[in-house]
Amino acid sequence: YFMYKKVLSVILGAALMAGTLAGCGNSGKEAAATTAAAAETAKTEAAAPVSFDGTWPSTAVTLVVPAGAGGGTDLLSRVFAEKLSQKLGQTFVVSNVTGAGGSNGINQVHEADPDGNTILFFHNAMLINKVTGVSDYSYDGLKAGPHVVSDKATGFYVRSDAPYQTYPELIEYCKAHPGEVNMGVEVGGFTYLMVKSFEKATGVQFNMIDVGSNSEKCTALLGGHIDIMPNQYSTAKGYIDSGDFTALGFPAEERSEVYPDVPTAKEQGIDWIYPGYEFGFWFPKDTPQEIVDTLDKAVKELFDNNEIQDDILGLGNEANYMAPSDYENLFEKTEQEYTELLK
Repeated sequence: YFMYKKVLSVILGAALMAGTLAGCGNSGKEAAATTAAAAETAKTEAAAPVSFDGTWPSTAVTLVVPAGAGGGTDLLSRVFAEKLSQKLGQTFVVSNVTGAGGSNGINQVHEADPDGNTILFFHNAMLINKVTGVSDYSYDGLKAGPHVVSDKATGFYVRSDAPYQTYPELIEYCKAHPGEVNMGVEVGGFTYLMVKSFEKATGVQFNMIDVGSNSEKCTALLGGHIDIMPNQYSTAKGYIDSGDFTALGFPAEERSEVYPDVPTAKEQGIDWIYPGYEFGFWFPKDTPQEIVDTLDKAVKELFDNNEIQDDILGLGNEANYMAPSDYENLFEKTEQEYTELLK
C-alpha cells in the first residue's frame, strides 16, 4: 500500500508539473507575442512623421552650440536665444556641447526628435568634420534654417612679445625653425583646416596641438602653452585691447568692415585667402517645414526691424540674413572647396 501511494504521488506530481510547464509555455508565448506587437507598434510610431499643429514653440527650445561658453559662437547664440525668446514667447536655452570639432553637438541634434525643440546653432565647421573624417555626415544629415551672421574677421594671433608680429615675419621664423612653432587648434574643426590651408599656401610647417575651443585657445596662448592660434577677432579682442595679443591679419580679399585697422594677409604680400565663419540654424532632418518656416519668419523680422544688428555688430560680426535654401546652397559650394583643399 505504501508503495502504491508513493507511485501515485509521483504520477500526480508529474502531471501537475506538466500542467504547470504547459501553462508557463502558453504564458511565455503570449508574453512574447505581446512584446513583439509592442515593438512593432513602437517602430511604426517612430517611423511616423512628426505633425505640426500650429503651436510651435509650445515649450522651451534648446539651442545646441557645439562650442565652449564665452567664445564667439556661444556669445552670438545667446543674442539670438534672447531675441527669439522675446519674439516667440517661449524660452530658448543655450546648451554648450563641446568636443570632436563640434561633432558631439551636431550628433545630438541629428539624433533628436524632429519636433523643433532641439535646434543647432553653428557654422561651416560641420563641413570640415565630414571632409576630414571626424563625422560620417554633414549638413545633408540636417535641415537648413536661416543663415544669420558672417564672420570674416578670423585670423592668426600671437602674444605681443613673440618674435614675429606680421605674416612675413612668421613665415621666415617657421622656415628657420620647421615644426617648432606650436599652433593651437581643435583637430578636425574649422581652425584645423584653416591652418592646413596656410601651410599649403606658404610652405611652412607647424606643430599642431589640440587645445579645444576658441576660448580655450586664448587661455592656452596667454599661458604660453602654444605660440600662435587661429581665432575669431571677437573672441581675442579683450586680449588685444589689453596688449597681450597681436592680430597678424585676416585671410580675406578686403579689410573687415568691423575691424578696419587689421590688415589682410594679402596686403602683407601673402597669397592666402580662407573663407570665414557662416553662422545659422539647423534642424533634425525630418522636422516639419512649417516649424522651419516659423523660425525663419521670426529671424527675418528681427533683421527687417533692425532689432538685432547692433548686438551682432557689438560682438564683432556682420549681420547677414540668408534664406534656408540659400544657406544650404552656400554649404554645398563650401564643402566642395574644403574637399579640394585637402587633396
